[in-house]
Formats: sequence, C-alpha cells, structure tokens
Amino acid sequence: MMKQAQMWTYIFVMFLTLQSQCSACRWLGRYRILSAESLRLLGEMGGQYPENIKIHIPRRLYNLMDKAEVEDQLRFIVSTLDHIIKLMDASQHMDSVQWNPKTVAYFLKDLHRQSSELKECVSLKPPQKVSHEKRINRHFRILKKMLKKEKYSAEAWEQIRRAVRSHLQRMDIIASNAKLLLKV
Repeated sequence: MMKQAQMWTYIFVMFLTLQSQCSACRWLGRYRILSAESLRLLGEMGGQYPENIKIHIPRRLYNLMDKAEVEDQLRFIVSTLDHIIKLMDASQHMDSVQWNPKTVAYFLKDLHRQSSELKECVSLKPPQKVSHEKRINRHFRILKKMLKKEKYSAEAWEQIRRAVRSHLQRMDIIASNAKLLLKV
C-alpha cells in the first residue's frame, strides 16, 4: 500500500515538473520579440553605432554554444543576460554618456524579464559542464576592467554598448536554434 502511494506521488510530481517546464519553455517562442525590443532600446540609447570601435566577443564560445544541448544553451543565455545587466546597471558611472536614463531603465527591465523567464526553462539541477561559465565570466570581467581603466568615458561606454549589441544578436541566434530543437 505504501509503495503505491509513493509511486503515485512520484508520478504526480514528475507530471507537475514536466508541465511547468513545458509551459515555461513556451515563452521561448516569444523570446525573439523581447530580444528585438532590447536591441531597439540599445540602439536608441546612443544612436548610430560608431564603426571605428572594435570590441572582442568570445566567438569560439558562441560557436560551441550553437552546438550545445538546449539546456546548456539556455543556461548560457541566462548567464550572459545577467552579466549584461550587471555591467549596464551602473548608472553612477554613466555621467560621461548622454543616454536617456528612462531608455536605459526600459532596456534593463527587458533584460531582467528575459533572464527570469528563461530561468523557468532551465532545470534546477546543476549543469554538467561549466567551462562556458568560466569563459563568459572572464569576458565580462575584461569588459568591466576596460571601463574602469578608461574611467567610464563616453567612448568606453560606446564600446560596451557595441559589445552588448553583438552579444544580444548572437544570443538571439542561439535562442532561435533552441526554439527549433524544442519545437516550441
């Protein structure tokens, strides 16, 4: 009798877990809309992107993520979004740029929503491989050091804005691939 009750409890918990994960991942179908809005707001912040600014983004890492498991892709996107939020949520250091504070706030709000919604798609179990986590952490640490070294100048912030645009564009591609794999 006890084993049957445990079995039904286990089945019920599994059903709820799968149902909540599937419905949460349906949001991935709307990710592209919010991502496009974030890119629009980022463009509005500073106007035309200066073409003379070159900024390194970890292309090899993105190429690896293109081929990764969907769960790892989503974890990577969430992690990168969280890094971008931390980097861009530095209003005390943005005196040198002429960005509209409301636009920056809307941009950050969009990123927060994307991150929180995608976190619902990722299981609670720890990831198997965390090498991408170390690489993306290192990349954003370099960006923060560059900002600090250049004393949060307007040019440094434009470099950051351009890097963020590249990240958002690449993450959009990864999310689209994940959506296709999940058939959402």
